[in-house]
Amino acid sequence: MINLMKAELYKLQRNSTFWVLILTVTGLSALLHYLIITGWWQMSGTVFDGAGLSELNALSAFTVPLFFNLIISPLAAFYIAIEFSQTGVIKNQVMSGKKRSQIYLSKLLVLTLGSIVVTVLLPVVVGIVEALLVGQVDILNQVSIVYLLRAYLLFTLQFLGYVAILLLIAVIVGDSGKTIIFSILLTIIMFAIEKLPKAPIIAMLYENSIFHQFSAVFKQSMTDGEIMQSILIALISFIFITFCGILLFNKKEIK
Repeated sequence: MINLMKAELYKLQRNSTFWVLILTVTGLSALLHYLIITGWWQMSGTVFDGAGLSELNALSAFTVPLFFNLIISPLAAFYIAIEFSQTGVIKNQVMSGKKRSQIYLSKLLVLTLGSIVVTVLLPVVVGIVEALLVGQVDILNQVSIVYLLRAYLLFTLQFLGYVAILLLIAVIVGDSGKTIIFSILLTIIMFAIEKLPKAPIIAMLYENSIFHQFSAVFKQSMTDGEIMQSILIALISFIFITFCGILLFNKKEIK
């Protein structure tokens, strides 16, 4: 398992899509934060506004599934799905005697790590550094630090489930283009469910999903019960989706 992890980390480091995404997200994040901090882009009414962190309003874009899916779905497509269609890497791993569950988990862990770096860590670090460089040192007070830690730790837990879904899609379709298309369709469907009127049972299921939690975790204050509920939703979703992915990967024909 350790050797598989090392191999996957090596492939991630050599993956051009990963580095293009790092450069793109860094540049885009820096631009958005600069426009907001300097007042060129008036953005209000965000969750960060409510927490007294208006200088970090640009982060709200990176917490929306419709937006961050455009960042991590290409990574899942060109790091995972492409191995089914254009190379023999997965076949070679299977033939080498490695358990399929270990292969799947190693890919999931490394894909998750890369996705968190690109989609979660980079925008936050760039935003804070840029705010400090322009003299907004008051954003790092005890209240704001506690809020950011709580919100982003819970957000990252939900994010684990989302990455697991992308890997599951990549395994099912086995094609980079289809992985991106189906992940976008799924996100659009969940966005529509959030915005449109829905039956009570669908509303209940949605409110107990990671998609609802992506916004719920950024509330200015959360009770202990809400925090525990968020953690349970994230962990149960991640474990269930990962289990389904392993089952499908074990049954998938590797050509």
